[in-house]
This record gives sequence, C-alpha cells and structure tokens, in this order.
Amino acid sequence: MTQKILLAGATGMFGSHIARELLRQPDARVRLLVRASDDSAKRAALKPLLDGGAEVVEGDLANRASLDRATHGVDVIVSAVQGGPEVIIDGQVALAEVGKRNGVRRILPSDFALDLFKATPGEHPLFDLRRKADEAIAALGLEHIHVLQGAFMEMFGPGMGTFDFDAGVVSFWGDGTQPIEVTSVADTARMVAHIALDRQLANGKFAFAGDRLSILDAAQVLEHQTGRRFERRSYGTEAQLRAAKAQAERDTANPFQAIMLAYQIYMLNGQTHLSDLKNDHYPDVKLERFAAFAKRTRPRAAA
Repeated sequence: MTQKILLAGATGMFGSHIARELLRQPDARVRLLVRASDDSAKRAALKPLLDGGAEVVEGDLANRASLDRATHGVDVIVSAVQGGPEVIIDGQVALAEVGKRNGVRRILPSDFALDLFKATPGEHPLFDLRRKADEAIAALGLEHIHVLQGAFMEMFGPGMGTFDFDAGVVSFWGDGTQPIEVTSVADTARMVAHIALDRQLANGKFAFAGDRLSILDAAQVLEHQTGRRFERRSYGTEAQLRAAKAQAERDTANPFQAIMLAYQIYMLNGQTHLSDLKNDHYPDVKLERFAAFAKRTRPRAAA
C-alpha cells in the first residue's frame, strides 16, 4: 500500500540523501517540508527532488498553521533537522503533535547517532536535546522509531580532523583502539527509507552499522590502500579530554567545540556503543564496510 512520507530537513546534506532514497521506493509518495527562501542554492538542491516526483509544502517548525498544512494526509514523518532546542525539541515536538492530530501514524525523529540513550545526562548537549524530544514524542502515543547508525564513515574524510591526508597524520584521544560503529551517509539514508515504510516495526531503537572499527583500524585500512604511512598522534587521556571539554564549555566564543569534544568522549570510552544490530533486516540493503567505502572515496584525497 502506498504511504505518504513527510520529510523535514530535505535541503540538508543528509536529508537530501533520504529524499532521494524515498523517491526510489515505489510505495512512497514524498512530501518535503521546506522553509520559504530566496536562496538559489537551496532551490537548485530541490529541483532534482521535484523532478523526481516530490511535493513541496512551504512551512516552518515554529509555525503550527504550516505544520497543519504539511501533515494532512501524511502517514509517516521523517525528521532530518538540525539545530538547537527551538528546532530539536520545540519544533520536532510541535510537528509530532500536529501530525498526530491529523492522523500521522509514525515519526522517525532526527536521532542518527551512537546510542544517545546510553549517554550520561548533562554530558552531551545535543544528545540531551534529542533524548528530551524523543521522550515528549513517545508520550504522544505516535509510533516512534529511533534510527541509530553510529558515526558517519565520512568523518574519516579529508578536512574532518581525524585524518590529515596532506600531513600524513591521524589524530585521536586515548590510544585509538576503542572500536566504534560507523555507517556511510548513503547506506543510512537507504535504511531510513525502508524503516519509514515498514509497517511491522515496533516502537524503539533500530540500530545498524556498516562496520565496527577503531581509529587505528581505519588508519591501517587507509595505509594498505594508499601505500603511505600515517603518523599516530594522541591528544591525551580521557581525563585530559574531559578537562579540555570543561575548558571549552567556558569559551562562549566557540560553543560548538565543547559539543565536538563530547562526541569524542563517547568515541573514546565506548559508553554509547550500539547493540542489537539489525544489519540484515532488509536483505536488499547491503551495508558497505569501511574498506570498501575508503576504496571508493579516498583515492584522490590520499594521492
């Protein structure tokens, strides 16, 4: 049976991947909730989605009248929004409330991370926001699926701070041996499209991962594929990382630095690792391992 999916956040990098995957599903009709904008880049990003059959409804998470228009006739909401509490909590909960009133059956909140439900409250601001929003959404009685794929494989790419391909250096906190779950953006979007349409899923977490490896494992893969050596550099211990995070929290000029260090804490200590992986739940989705991902994406960067 055909289902109508409302996607919020379609103009973002990850959201646009989700939109394309939803449009490939024969049993999905796709509606995009998009803020009115004169931004030519956003219009250009939307054009292929519109050409592919998507419908656009202009609106804003802060405008309930627009959310009412957007959710009429919708079966499932997929949220790929990013932002502060006004977006992640207020906006998503408003979208869920209005959607439930209009007969929406299910929502996939914008989680997409390691297991944020295992994080220590107060330690990771963005995990705290998502958890608070998820609790409020669950209280509404909507079906709710929390998609957890670990970190994106793309974080190992050039310019992301872990691997400096120009200098031949890999940097990390701790000793670099803690495995973490990683999945490519493209594979995550494919899984999201299937999860959104799967009527048989129960409420709760849906975790999967393309691979599970440490920073040093990733370095070995890249060295094998490129023939070059990466110097290993540790920033320090977990205690030193926590001290750096505390210092960053006092630096109001760059609040995002503390958030990035909070991610590093959980990458270092494994507290938010994924469990009960459902990698094989959809046989037609074959998740890419890191070695294959690196071979496909690294040659020019590592040349």
